[in-house]
Order: sequence, then structure tokens, then C-alpha cells
Amino acid sequence: MKFIIDHTSPSIYRKLQSHLMQIYLALLTKPKRILEIGIGEGFVSCNLKKYCEVITADIDKNLNPDLILDISNLNDFSKLKENSFDLIIMCEVLEHTPYNSIDSILQSLKKITKKYLLISVPNQGHFLNLILYKRGFDNIIFYPFNLILNLFLHAFNKLGEYICKIYYKIKKKKIKYKFNGEHYWELGIDFYSEESFRKKLKKHFIIEKEERLRENTYHHFFLLKKK
Repeated sequence: MKFIIDHTSPSIYRKLQSHLMQIYLALLTKPKRILEIGIGEGFVSCNLKKYCEVITADIDKNLNPDLILDISNLNDFSKLKENSFDLIIMCEVLEHTPYNSIDSILQSLKKITKKYLLISVPNQGHFLNLILYKRGFDNIIFYPFNLILNLFLHAFNKLGEYICKIYYKIKKKKIKYKFNGEHYWELGIDFYSEESFRKKLKKHFIIEKEERLRENTYHHFFLLKKK
């Protein structure tokens, strides 16, 4: 399978970082068999096939997926056997369905995966995070300094989380999300908060890892483990 990337797009760097994050998080689970729902440019599945078996699924038959699958049609999930994949990847797909259908979709995905589900969804919420690159401070001589620095970073990032939560509570009263022809919802707008979304995820999965890339904070990643 050949993957196609629009090299003229100004967002190519951000897209590439998101693709690499998908591959990185997927390989953390050490999968033998993966289902990727939503092929996109084909970059992720093409690279993961070097490490394990990958079955692709998409609603668009022109992308030549292995399976035609519409996540909004729960009957489509009956095509797949229970516990038939070590990992399901579904990035930038869930927002194409109404918010109130998320629970039933997650329940269907839970039946199909043996262990893991990797998703990403758009998040317009503010993201405040400080990262310092440390080199040469890992030996025991600098341990006290390293400990203080890590405590400072943790405290600063926690403060950033609270600031963003307060801003969201103010913002959601003023902005209402409208269907834009593709996305029914996006986190950080209206009543689509990160907290409410996490509650939906935790009904069926354990959140193993959660990431927002500084290169592309719009994509919010969740690595989930089946309960």
C-alpha cells in the first residue's frame, strides 16, 4: 500500500508529528495484530506493517481499506470477531459521530479488542505545559538540583492545568459548538470538556497514557486498556 502526503500543506509538520505519535504509542503495546479505523494518508498502517499484522478499515472505499466500516452503524462491528485484535487505532475519527453515540461505539470497540484502544480527538482547549531539556544532570552529583527542578516542573504544569480549567468554564458559557459539516463536536468548546470525555472513556477502559503534542496540541491522544 502506498501512502500519500500533501507536501504543499502548511500543516505537514504537525500531521507528521501526530502520525509518529500514533506509531510510537501503538508500538508501546507490543501488538501482534492491529485494526486501524480511519486510514488517512496511509502513513501509520504502512509503517506499522513492518512490525505486525495490520488490518485497515474505513468508510471510504476509494481508500482501498481491507474492510468497509462505518462506526456510526453499530451493525458494521458485527463483521469483526470479539477479542480479535491486540490493538485498535482510531485517530481523528470519533468526532465525526454525535457526542451521545460515543458510549455505544466504545462498547463495541471494547468487545473487538483484546487489550488496547488508541484514539485521538480534536481539542481546542488551551494547553499550558513547560518542558526543560536537561543534559548532563543525571549523575548523582546533580541529584538535589534535578529533584528540585522536577518538583518545579510538576507544580508549574499543575498550575497550568487549573488555569486552563478555569478559562474553559468561562469560555463554555459564551461559545456554542456548531456542526461544521465534518465534526459534530470538539473538546474545549461548549459542554464538551476533557473531564466529561474522560468519564465516557473510563466506563469501558483504563486510561494508560494521555498526551497532547506541543507541535500539534489540537490532537489529544488517549491510550486505553480494556477493563
